[in-house]
Formats: sequence, structure tokens, C-alpha cells
Amino acid sequence: MKSMKVIGALVVLVVVGGAALYWYQLQQQQAVWRDAKEVVDESFSKDGGVANIKYVAIIDAPIEKVQDAVWAVEKSSEMVANIKKSELIKAEGNQKTVLMQLQALNLPLQQYTMQFTLDPPTHRVTFKTLQSQAADLEGAYVLEPSPDGKRTKLTYEVKSTDKIAVPFPASLIESANRETFVNTVRGVNKVVGAPAAPAG
Repeated sequence: MKSMKVIGALVVLVVVGGAALYWYQLQQQQAVWRDAKEVVDESFSKDGGVANIKYVAIIDAPIEKVQDAVWAVEKSSEMVANIKKSELIKAEGNQKTVLMQLQALNLPLQQYTMQFTLDPPTHRVTFKTLQSQAADLEGAYVLEPSPDGKRTKLTYEVKSTDKIAVPFPASLIESANRETFVNTVRGVNKVVGAPAAPAG
């Protein structure tokens, strides 16, 4: 009986130790993305299960090139480190339906079926969730050319609505979204041949 208590205590210690290590690693990953130079403006708010997120980046490439890269959503897994799968389900006119698997920080892999719509005159790519596991997303990538036409302002805005009770703090959700946005900007930079943001 005594040995069973000892074994039980050891199991609890292992579980608690593993959870502590997991949270420590998440904190370390958050710090990596906190000061990413790709983000030039941002806002984040969370009220209950709804988060409103906005990130802005400047891409050193003309708007046409950036729009082509952003619109190639079915190739996201080749461009963006967080996106593990991006499979085109349907393409019709200026609309695409894509099955995506995304992993941010070292959080569990999430799967989404997303609908993307391109509006060329306004340089907007809107998106919404058709199917998801943990959260519904609705938002847009908005592109604006610089006055000289050589650079593009890329604004990402999304409303994320939890479908299940998420035991993660708002700061962790923000960091996961920031990491995905930064990696998206890095992927776009590679596609358009723009220089990466300076380190440090």
C-alpha cells in the first residue's frame, strides 16, 4: 500500500513537471515572436471567447506581386512554416475553398476548412471558416500600395470566436497569431523576392 502511494506521488510529480516544462517552453516561444520586426502596427483584444486581432507589415514589392502571393492560399504550406497542409478543395471564379492544418508555437495542430474570396479592385482577400475544431475565423488581408508603387502595406484583421473553452491566456493566443502572421510575411517576402526584415 505504501509503495502504491509512492508510485502515485511520483506519477503526479511527473505530470506536474511535464506540464510546467510545457508552459515554460510556451513562454520561451512567446518571447521569440514578441519583438518581430515584420510587425509595424498591431492591436489585440479579447472579450470572453471573441478575439479581435490586427497586424500590419510593409512588403518591399509592388502590390500586384504581393496580391498574387497572398492569393496563392493553396500553396500556403510551401510558404508559411506554421501551415502544415493547404489543400485546394474547390476554386470557382474569385473564390477558393482550402483545407488547412495549422500549428502555432507548440500548441496542438488545428484543422480548418476555409473559404477565401479575392476582390481585385479593392485589393482585399477576405476569408471565413466553413469548418473548424476550436475556433471560427472571419477576416481579411487588405493591401495598399505606397505612393511610389514600390512597396505594399499588408494589413491582416481577424475575429476569432472560440468554439470550445480554451484554457490558454489571451497573451498566448496573441503570440500564436503573431507567429503565424510573421511567418506569413516571411513567406510572402520569399515569393516576391523582397528582403527579410532586419534582425534584432
